[in-house]
Amino acid sequence: PSFWGANPATVSIFIEGGPVAGTRVLGKEEQLAFDLLNDFDASQLRAAITSEKAPAEYRAAGQPQPPHSAPEGLAAAQMSDAQRKTLLSLLEEYNSHLHPSLVRERMAEINAAGIDRVYFSWAGATKPGVGHYYRVQGPTFVLELINTQSDPAGNPANHIHSVWRSLQGDFAVPVVEAK
Repeated sequence: PSFWGANPATVSIFIEGGPVAGTRVLGKEEQLAFDLLNDFDASQLRAAITSEKAPAEYRAAGQPQPPHSAPEGLAAAQMSDAQRKTLLSLLEEYNSHLHPSLVRERMAEINAAGIDRVYFSWAGATKPGVGHYYRVQGPTFVLELINTQSDPAGNPANHIHSVWRSLQGDFAVPVVEAK
């Protein structure tokens, strides 16, 4: 698995030795998802938005394996070419944090399973600064971003978490099917 988080997600004040005000951690990962959501037509939005309220945490937080539930939301197969390109850019942005060999491996795995089988779902507010969550799920992975918690200064939705998990088994531990 891969985990990224920041508190605050957007730096609002300068502290000596810290990042400059305005610095956004996971900014591209958050913005690309907003761009995709804002590009959907009304029918696509109805499919993609699965809840008006964002969850308090990503699913199965702290568990050794990700949840194996059916994907929700809008399938890439129902997206335009431009929307699929934004979705792919989002996946590539997450993977850009990894060693190049892992990037090639993950992207090859996604492409082999079929980008059209990747789903995008959204919960919560559809504008920045208010609690929101998204999940991108394909046959081999699940990616979740949640930004609902306040930062230490009390700014809402400015404490961000994101996790990428393998549906084939986190930590290279194979998934055992329940009998």
